[in-house]
Amino acid sequence: MAFSVVSRYSPFFAVLFVALFAGLQCEILGKNPAFSFRFERFEKNRSLDGVIALYGDAEISDSVVGITRPVVSSSGRVVYRKPVRFLGRNPSFSTYFAFSVSSPGGGEGLAFFLAPSSSPLKESTKRLQFGLPPGATAVKFATPTGPETGSHIGIEVGGEISKQSSDLSNVNLVLSGGEKVHSWIDYDGDSKRLEVRLSKSRVSRPPSPLVSYPIDLSRVLQREEKLVGISSSSGNSTQTSSVYSWSFAVKQGAPYSMHSDPLDPSSFTVRARESPPIHLRRTYPWGVFMAMAFAAVCGGLVTFFAMFVWFALIARRPVAPVEYPVHPVEVGYQQIELVVGEKGVDNAKK
Repeated sequence: MAFSVVSRYSPFFAVLFVALFAGLQCEILGKNPAFSFRFERFEKNRSLDGVIALYGDAEISDSVVGITRPVVSSSGRVVYRKPVRFLGRNPSFSTYFAFSVSSPGGGEGLAFFLAPSSSPLKESTKRLQFGLPPGATAVKFATPTGPETGSHIGIEVGGEISKQSSDLSNVNLVLSGGEKVHSWIDYDGDSKRLEVRLSKSRVSRPPSPLVSYPIDLSRVLQREEKLVGISSSSGNSTQTSSVYSWSFAVKQGAPYSMHSDPLDPSSFTVRARESPPIHLRRTYPWGVFMAMAFAAVCGGLVTFFAMFVWFALIARRPVAPVEYPVHPVEVGYQQIELVVGEKGVDNAKK
């Protein structure tokens, strides 16, 4: 009885197994969920306090984050509280924010940064340039420090300056005049390129970046969880910096293969003569998934066909006695009368 029940539902279990297996493979091989946030304005309430942290002189007023105050050596940071985790191979990120810097007598400027989650953000930022935490990866928007220097964009990785752009006056942009400026920062993990765009209008995102810098940030991003923030420092001036809106998004990288690529033994030996190179076939996750899914579906079909044949040819059925029809038969008969004479009786007596 139990065997018959299991056999009856075997096709159902096979289909269920295929569905669960496919879902598991998609979970393993699929991309990790993306992470993003957006603030069109900064309304001071408990909900915002739960996701945004302000450090130093940063404060919210009239739906705007003022990072520095009009005093000498003012500095501050606005940081998203939840650490960001970059997963997979070659992750990417994009951020947009609108800001303004008013610096009549010099100053440092404003910076967007990604810092390790273990960074001591609560410590004083006044002695740090741009108010950046130690070990941060940053894009810095520097204001003019004198009549001979103009506004420029710098890229810093781990405290070391990697790239500094030319004067922004060539594109009619001055960062120290207090005018609202819109910034787009995009890092593409596949092409390993960091691009920075600036515009006076949010609607017209420039098609060409002001800075397009080839750099591989994969190891830096994956090393540990990152805190995302914007910082500023006035230095020896009374510079004020403000942020009006801010958005950030992460595009997780492709998943890693279950097996690493095989090593080439020839790289460890000295060859007597050159031989044609051997190109090893690489296995791709989606190809493996499709092959395993196809094999599972075929297995389910074979199981279903075997169960169908078993039910049709081999399964025993209950045997009942065969009843044949009974037809009545009429038997004919005749009455016979026997007449015996007296002589016959006398002879019988003798």
